[in-house]
Amino acid sequence: MKKINRGINQDTIQEFNRSLIISLLRKQGMCSRVQLANTTGLKQATVTNIINDFIHWGFVKEVGFLNGSKGRRSIGIAINTDNFRVIGVRIARKYYSVGLFDLTGKLHKLQRVETNLEDQPKEIFSNIKKMIQEFLNENQSYTILSIGVAIPGPFIQNEGRIGLMTEAEGWQDILIKKELEELYHIPVILEHDANAGVYTQQWHSKDAAECEVLIYVAIGQGIGAGIMINGEVMKGCLGTAGEIGHTCINFNGLKCSCGNTGCLEKYCSSIAFTNSVNDALKLNMTFEQIKELTKQGDKVCLQKYIESCEYLGIGVVNLINNFNPDMIILGDEMAHIEPKLMYETVCKTVKDRIIPEIWTNLKIGVSDIKNDSILHGAAIVAINEVFENPSGFINEN
Repeated sequence: MKKINRGINQDTIQEFNRSLIISLLRKQGMCSRVQLANTTGLKQATVTNIINDFIHWGFVKEVGFLNGSKGRRSIGIAINTDNFRVIGVRIARKYYSVGLFDLTGKLHKLQRVETNLEDQPKEIFSNIKKMIQEFLNENQSYTILSIGVAIPGPFIQNEGRIGLMTEAEGWQDILIKKELEELYHIPVILEHDANAGVYTQQWHSKDAAECEVLIYVAIGQGIGAGIMINGEVMKGCLGTAGEIGHTCINFNGLKCSCGNTGCLEKYCSSIAFTNSVNDALKLNMTFEQIKELTKQGDKVCLQKYIESCEYLGIGVVNLINNFNPDMIILGDEMAHIEPKLMYETVCKTVKDRIIPEIWTNLKIGVSDIKNDSILHGAAIVAINEVFENPSGFINEN
């Protein structure tokens, strides 16, 4: 029995060390074997064996020379972007996106399709599956290791499905993970869209990566918060943690399809903002049209945008008082309209409603990720799954 346990433990340690090294290579971009040993604390022989495995499997490659101490040169090692890809998918209330990414998180192909709230979820999901199949057909020279899917919450993690998509009923009946894995025979990882967003911030921002408590607030067609504590995303027992959009800011407020009243997303989501402007102007414009008018300085659109940001600020106050974060990053559709105005309005609202000591120890910012943070986050969770068990993915493929 002791022999069996020792074998299992050794395998676990070896896989942990592999994960440690490939994750470090992703962060650093290029390292020598000596640098990897010094940074990780592993023996150089252990690092050499792992790198040899990675080169054999095609995960990493040698990429020239690095200058070391005393004029010595060593061979550089980097993630190999030639062999493998992951697919990232984002499902939102009014659109879906599919992207093809390499193992560094670089986007190589993107397709986005607008949908209507009247469209049936099963039909939309069927079209998503067709698009994924197109990506697979067009990229047969690569091995697609995994598929990451970012979905609105509440997200029932253990069942691999959406618990509720407000204003788009029917998604709760679709077992997204099960159907995709049965169709493609590729590991599928589902993640709450705001959690996907916080992974992206951690990957691309040094300040965010160093936070003890980091929160990313996705202000899109719904509102969600990705809460990362010491590098781990807080998910809750079912995976529904961070549903700030369904926290009450007005107990006599608008009725929400979740069953609550006065939910935050009824006041500051992109859907709520669009409805508010259209009601005021007696028009029927799209979000994109209103976005452009707001950017051009339309008085009604700007006033409604400021009101939305004030409501958002109240939701942020609740997050601060619950989690005492180092940093809060605002992102997604609403943040892309007027980032500076959102930042100033949210900061003023928050500063007026929390104690000074908390304010002086808090950073609030707007995401500077140019592309869709949540779609990229879907790819990141797929890549992380590979990096946590690299040998397992090679064996599966």
